[in-house]
Amino acid sequence: SGGIGHLYQVTTNPAEARGTGLGMAAKAGAVIADAEFVQFHPTAIDVGLDPAPLATEALRGDGAILINKAGHRFMTNLHPDAELAPRDIVARGVFAEVAAGRGAFLDATKAVGSHFPSQFPTVYASCIAAGIDPVTQPIPVIPAVHYHMGGVAVDVDGRTSLDGLWAAGEVTSSGVHGANRLASNSLLEAVVFASRIADSIKGILPESRLFEWPQSAGENDDLVTLEDSPDLRRLRQLMSLHAGVLRDADGLKTLISELAALERGRPRVRFGNICAAAKLIAVGAYLRTESRGAQMRSDYPEQDAVQQHRTYLTLKDAEAVVA
Repeated sequence: SGGIGHLYQVTTNPAEARGTGLGMAAKAGAVIADAEFVQFHPTAIDVGLDPAPLATEALRGDGAILINKAGHRFMTNLHPDAELAPRDIVARGVFAEVAAGRGAFLDATKAVGSHFPSQFPTVYASCIAAGIDPVTQPIPVIPAVHYHMGGVAVDVDGRTSLDGLWAAGEVTSSGVHGANRLASNSLLEAVVFASRIADSIKGILPESRLFEWPQSAGENDDLVTLEDSPDLRRLRQLMSLHAGVLRDADGLKTLISELAALERGRPRVRFGNICAAAKLIAVGAYLRTESRGAQMRSDYPEQDAVQQHRTYLTLKDAEAVVA
């Protein structure tokens, strides 16, 4: 089922990654960990595509710089490492420029220049398709939801809090990513935990057999119409506005209230799972009254040593906060 990228307006994730696995597990009673930690990639290419194509971090590693419309290199004011600062810091820097109307652009014209097509062919193709020549032009960028460090809480063998349920991949929170995942660690996690789960369930389950899965009435219609539904578009807008790069108590309370109203208005199974995932992110962000890693509370901008522990929530816990 993947992650939760499509709970937000701008994401690098495919449309299928919209929190349904997280929501299903939560509705079954599973404990969810660290739901508030949503990683934004700072340099998605801002050309209105969904999902947004990615301008890889390797470009900044090769010397590409971030500038605004005036040509000002804004990251030098924010961190000693400038463009090579941690993802959350760069994402906030880009977000601030975009929100202020100054725009943000990744300029590789000097650092990469004519080598762009051969060194970064995928990014080059995405730019050319959008009418941008990155050899000679800066690339418009925007932060985009990239990875969810939170998810279904699992142990070292992929066991969840529910008997008979194991999980691996981005739907889970194994704890190995902390509050802000390092690039590509998610691939290693998926391989390691999948192997451990296979060993864990060996001999426990009966021999596999095929059977017809019972289907709820109207479920196919829900699958077809969900992606274009006004309710999903509204949910993505609300999540981006109130649980995005910057968060605060008032916005999160508004979000929690709006999500409850959306859920009441559209009781179908899949949208209910999506609402459950969104609700857990919102409540987790509201309860963590500090800033750490990918969680930035503008009303609580500092880390709080008392809150350095992980967050564990059930859907029942989250709904008690909503109430």
